[in-house]
Amino acid sequence: MPETFAQRLQRTANRLLHPLGLHLIRARQSFGMGELLARAAARRFSPGTIIDVGASDGVWSLGARRHFPDARFLLFEALDEQRTALDKLHRTLGFEIVNAVAGASPGTTRFSVDPDLDGSGVARPDDPATREVPVETVDDIIARRALPGPYLLKLDTHGYELPVLAGAAKTLAHTHLLIIESYNFKLTENCLRFHELCAWLETRGFRCCDLADPMHRPSDGVLWQLDLAFAPHDSPLFATDSYR
Repeated sequence: MPETFAQRLQRTANRLLHPLGLHLIRARQSFGMGELLARAAARRFSPGTIIDVGASDGVWSLGARRHFPDARFLLFEALDEQRTALDKLHRTLGFEIVNAVAGASPGTTRFSVDPDLDGSGVARPDDPATREVPVETVDDIIARRALPGPYLLKLDTHGYELPVLAGAAKTLAHTHLLIIESYNFKLTENCLRFHELCAWLETRGFRCCDLADPMHRPSDGVLWQLDLAFAPHDSPLFATDSYR
């Protein structure tokens, strides 16, 4: 199709900015998580509950709240080090907190604690710095607290995605948007790389509809991870194959 004036202007500006290491993109084409959520909100998606698995200090949920102010929030986070921040969100905003890992069945598991906390996750056999933490399922907590759908389910679980999803089978039936931090490498033995995750979810009724925050490995610039968004296969998003 012919190039528009705006596209020509953008291309010219980027040619001039390239020596400075800068690049212009249109706001609606940005790969930030805020833009992904804004696009979902613009499509009039209105979640009853947003489920944040691997919530850390709640910063992602705070960002999501700007786009979905009427949703209830359920945050899973196993690290005691994040409890003060999460308790404050519970007191001030009514966020519901689960101090546990989300998994396939209730119980306990070994959890690896990264020095900067952000890289923490369910432990591999060779992880030295571990502690025992409780495990709850998304389905059990949703039922126990009677949290309404439809759901937005977000996972930041460092290779532990399949057990989380196994414990969220009932919730997924009413999930209209699924956001998963996905990887180009196998972080754990059972971790699915991003293309494998797309194929796995396709067989379970979800198609990829957006992406955000691609991250490249600093040592060589190879794609390391990205956040992928999925919607049910019968969503209006997939009603046509037309570009327009």
